[in-house]
Amino acid sequence: MNQVPSLLQEYKSCLATRKFDEAKKTNKEINYLIANEINTTGWELRRFANDLLLKADCFEESIPVYFAAASLFKKEGYLMWMSYCVGDGVGYDVVGGVWWYGGMHGANKRMIERDVTMKEVVKRHVIPLMHDIKNQMSKMTSVSEKDKCEWMSMVLEYITESEELVNDDVAAKEAWEESKVWEERKRRIDEEERRIEEERERRIDDEKERRIDEERRRGIEEKRGKTCVVMVEEDNGCIVVEEDKRCIVM
Repeated sequence: MNQVPSLLQEYKSCLATRKFDEAKKTNKEINYLIANEINTTGWELRRFANDLLLKADCFEESIPVYFAAASLFKKEGYLMWMSYCVGDGVGYDVVGGVWWYGGMHGANKRMIERDVTMKEVVKRHVIPLMHDIKNQMSKMTSVSEKDKCEWMSMVLEYITESEELVNDDVAAKEAWEESKVWEERKRRIDEEERRIEEERERRIDDEKERRIDEERRRGIEEKRGKTCVVMVEEDNGCIVVEEDKRCIVM
């Protein structure tokens, strides 16, 4: 872990000087080091990235840590937590009256709020990393299609917002439209699940009715032809008992 701080500083320097190829290379080094030589988890890394994001001078350093956390979450099969590394509405700032955003999208907002020239960094470096995580999520096979649709849609909404931060309306529209495609897939899955559940319940009800009818018919057949006791009241008020073999008791 001793190498990570120096690499994070090198990464920040690359972004400051707009050396995006070097920043990309350093990000890969950080990701490899964390994945192969450090005993940690996606949760620990994400918490570390959130802590960096709370420091005014560490917004840039949080980005490769979020990326590395997403890589670990992928290995662990946690699609939802991968999405939180791209963007996350962490909580509401009562004093400021705004949502506090985490993930790479949160870093983008803070960098641009601090220095508007960081839009170039967000556009040319960070958003491509967000798309990289999105593409990794789309290829995961260890999760249900429904879950994938839900979290892919959310990730694309954060990418849309980040594209809007850098005034790229075309890219923002593309990301938004892609998010709607995933939402529609999820809607169809939900609809099919409801149809299957309704059909299952209908079959259960039909089976109950069939059993009730069967028991009723069996009862009728058992009583058919048996002698029944019939109570007959005579005109004079006396009650007599007769036998009737034709009686069928329901």
